[in-house]
Amino acid sequence: MKILFAEIGLEANTLSSERTDLKRWMPGGYSVGEEVIENFQNVADMAGGFIRAGRELGIEMIPAVVLWNAGPLMFDKTRDEAVSILVDEIKKHLGEFQGIALGLHGAGASETCDDLEAFTLKAVRDVVGRDMPIAVCLDLHGNISREMIEMSTILMGIKTYPHVDFPEIAGKALRTLIATIKGEIKPQQALCRVPVIVPQAVCCTMELPMKEFADHVAEYAKQNGLIDATLFHGFAYADVPDTGISITVVAEQDPEKHAKVLGQWIWENREKLLYRGLMPGEAIDKALEILEQPGEGYVVINESSDNPGGGTPGDGTYLCRELLKRNMPATIFGSIVDPETARAAHAAGVGGTFSGRLGGKTDNMHGEPIEFENAEVLNLSNGNAWIVAPIYTGFHLVYGKSARIRIGNVEVVVTENLPHQNFDDRVFLMTGADINQYKLICLKSSVHFKGFFAPRAKGIVATDPPGINTASIQLIEYKKVRRPIFPLEKDFDWKP
Repeated sequence: MKILFAEIGLEANTLSSERTDLKRWMPGGYSVGEEVIENFQNVADMAGGFIRAGRELGIEMIPAVVLWNAGPLMFDKTRDEAVSILVDEIKKHLGEFQGIALGLHGAGASETCDDLEAFTLKAVRDVVGRDMPIAVCLDLHGNISREMIEMSTILMGIKTYPHVDFPEIAGKALRTLIATIKGEIKPQQALCRVPVIVPQAVCCTMELPMKEFADHVAEYAKQNGLIDATLFHGFAYADVPDTGISITVVAEQDPEKHAKVLGQWIWENREKLLYRGLMPGEAIDKALEILEQPGEGYVVINESSDNPGGGTPGDGTYLCRELLKRNMPATIFGSIVDPETARAAHAAGVGGTFSGRLGGKTDNMHGEPIEFENAEVLNLSNGNAWIVAPIYTGFHLVYGKSARIRIGNVEVVVTENLPHQNFDDRVFLMTGADINQYKLICLKSSVHFKGFFAPRAKGIVATDPPGINTASIQLIEYKKVRRPIFPLEKDFDWKP
């Protein structure tokens, strides 16, 4: 048996003033054909999961393409180019494979398309027909549409945030696909969309409240013998009709009934998902309180509203400005994407000083540029790093020209490119900084960084200044999201 597989997805922040092209999508370049095996066989993502599960099962896996990241709304031209790469690979191997395993995202969108996943699946179906078995594995932040369900044979999502189970669920999707092809099971699917919208900051499945929700769905699926049940958190920063929480069920019997039962439970517990973030000054004060408590170690402050993993520009200045105002020793911020400043640091050289404007150059939503004078260049890097966090382990990030500079007592890592959010300490280490030598570690991420830092840090404090990944979703002016939806509206009744 042969299975063709691919990973193609973009978590699209439609609130951004920027647009995603192929360079923004994959700064280090995408992989096609046999390159996929070479580049992803040891990576903890969906493609790596497909490859490993295929080997364990003795299935020949035909690689197509890997294009995966978060970013702003995609250009239609970029969408068409990316999907055509996938379609061309499918056509090249048409007649060789008995099924397709696709790692998609679930919250993809382009200029004129609110549902990149349905667009992609239709393009695939136009080539392989309606009868080809297709398993789809999605990110937990997918905004799930009925079209996705209708055009897939099996659709399931990962279950954890941080997404440490990418390989596990990709393998499960592949195993379910193969069992379907062999006639061992006859899966049916159902979708229940729940009118609740949540920010990423509240969705960590390692912690309450979302841990309770994830555990409930997992236990229900186990007790009722379901093939799969996924609680999709949705992606609040994509203003599309299907934004919000969804329940999907894959079962041999009564999937609709189970989806509705789970959807009703989510609705009845929706108040637990309300969240209020801290402004930078509040977050720093709380971090200092933790540092004063007995015990050694550093405290992490994560700027969730400018999380590049949610499609933000990564050059927000609110937290950095407050850090510079406090001017505390043993403080490091990493990173701010600013090609101009990164190149100026390289021109000054290690030990040199320079002046300029830091960050805040993409839009007027994430803070004004910070004027600085006589910043000292502490170290320089070519910006190559390999993730060691539990998520995307082994994936190569390309930050481009990067520098660690010191402004007053505060050190800041500045990068030329924006490959992704902070997953671990590599952005610091690549510029020569050992995080264990600092008291405050400041970074840009909502949750994924916790996979690495939670077991190591003395404490973690989130800050939520203005930004297009804000936890204060009541401030977002939605135009397409179906209404009413909680908590934008609170006084309405709903039944699945």
